[in-house]
Amino acid sequence: MKKRINDIMIAGFALFAMFLGAGNMIFPPTLGANAGTSWLASLLGFLITGVGFPVLGVISMTLSKGEVEEFTKNLSPWFSTLLISTILLIIGPLFAIPRTAATTYEIGVHPFLTGMLNENALNIAGIVARLVFFIATFIFVLNPGKVIDTIGKFLTPILIIVLALVIGKGIFAPLGTPAPVEDRNFFLIGFRGGYQTMDALGSILLAIIVIESLIARGYKGRKTLFSMTAIIGLIACIGLALVYTGLAYLGASSSGLLAESMDKTDRLVKIVDLLWGRWGKTILGLSISFACLTTSVGLTTIGGEYFSKKLKLPYKPVVAIITIISFFISIVGVEGIILFAGPILEIVYPVVIALIFINFFARFLPNCWFTRGAIIGTLLVSLSLGVTYLRGFINTVFKTSLDFTATRAFLDKLPLAGIGLSWIVPAIVLGIICGVIAMFTKSCKK
Repeated sequence: MKKRINDIMIAGFALFAMFLGAGNMIFPPTLGANAGTSWLASLLGFLITGVGFPVLGVISMTLSKGEVEEFTKNLSPWFSTLLISTILLIIGPLFAIPRTAATTYEIGVHPFLTGMLNENALNIAGIVARLVFFIATFIFVLNPGKVIDTIGKFLTPILIIVLALVIGKGIFAPLGTPAPVEDRNFFLIGFRGGYQTMDALGSILLAIIVIESLIARGYKGRKTLFSMTAIIGLIACIGLALVYTGLAYLGASSSGLLAESMDKTDRLVKIVDLLWGRWGKTILGLSISFACLTTSVGLTTIGGEYFSKKLKLPYKPVVAIITIISFFISIVGVEGIILFAGPILEIVYPVVIALIFINFFARFLPNCWFTRGAIIGTLLVSLSLGVTYLRGFINTVFKTSLDFTATRAFLDKLPLAGIGLSWIVPAIVLGIICGVIAMFTKSCKK
């Protein structure tokens, strides 16, 4: 029993560290600042999509034996491959990996060069810093060893201690009081803001690591793995909720001091500077930089292994391509990456959330069309919503003047749209319709 508790605690804190992700810490302070006195509503929405759904994703994967193929088995093979490939591109070279480099520069380098260099020199320094970051990533990916494990082992506790000190001082010696702001649907803003963590997407892959580690320690059986993973997920959930709540409060308490238009990385750096001065800012910058490097290496490795296997290409050229693409995208900066990622996450995130929930009940469904219908219903709504966010881009690139006002108005009238779950009712309805039809046609019967 003692060994089991110890293994659960170790895995729980490891999952917490993996989910925490250096890039995710920049979101709660801005959510809190923009919501002011309504920061708790914004935080609640963020915690659901940025913590709750990812943890459920890990637990859900235990029912699929920790295998992606089992998790997506009720989908058509081509769509399953497309979905997993899309997820790996999102948490890989398109958004997540570039964001680690951009975050490293904006928190770990830029604050210390401002005032010393002019704008042109800062731009050059930014490119050089990103280049060094990805050269290091490439070297570590091709030469796996104890260095990156050591960084993760020692830097994660340091990062947690730094956050505890920053949040603790911010609570006991607050920078100010939350300022009143114009009333908006802050819950929905936080809910969609949680998409940017990308953790629900990554949970499918992180679950494999957790489950394999438990199996390696001698634990077997679906019931045992499910119960242990549930507790592990709860530990990670509590840890993340505490950190994000603290950071959101810091943002809210500084809402009267800092401009609302401030970039997310600048806000976090400024808050730490106000609380702990240059030393605090330096330690935070270093710990986040190394944590970002660890994350970049891990994501590049996962993407390299998957795409080299799928495309039947050598591993080294694949990771080189991933690294090069990530470098160029990272140059647009954290805010630019977030802006581009938004519409794509609006499309993909609900589909993954739907799959996570369906997987809890998959064994009770008589055929695969209950799942497929639900995903079609989800995708119809999420794709429509994503396209409305891409209106400006579509009209500019294709020289059109499309107006999605009517589409957006319709989507906003769907049940649960006010809390970001407009896809649920269409998913349930289409899932039932397709599943019942398949029962009579005996299509895809288990």
